[in-house]
Amino acid sequence: MNFWKKVDTELEYVGKSRKELASEIGFDVTNISFGIKRNSIPSADTALKISRFLGVSLDYLLDMEKQDSSEATSYNSEVEKISHTIKKFSSEDLNAVSVIVNALNEKYKKN
Repeated sequence: MNFWKKVDTELEYVGKSRKELASEIGFDVTNISFGIKRNSIPSADTALKISRFLGVSLDYLLDMEKQDSSEATSYNSEVEKISHTIKKFSSEDLNAVSVIVNALNEKYKKN
């Protein structure tokens, strides 16, 4: 999947538009259309701003994450979904998730 397709996928996931993205990062929305038509990647600083806005890694958007198998792809996809979801949690809910993660970590340390 190319850079802009991933951006569109992530925008849909977070419920934002291209116009909102462009406004937030100080980027002209028409440049997104040009990027899609040319199948090009924006400058490094713009790509980084986009990744931060979307809450995903720049490596992910640039297809630089190494994937060893379809299992790894599935795992990373699930981790990305969880990451997007918990960003919306209150601090109380985040603390509860932390307690659960720590308990599971202890469980798997024993194995």
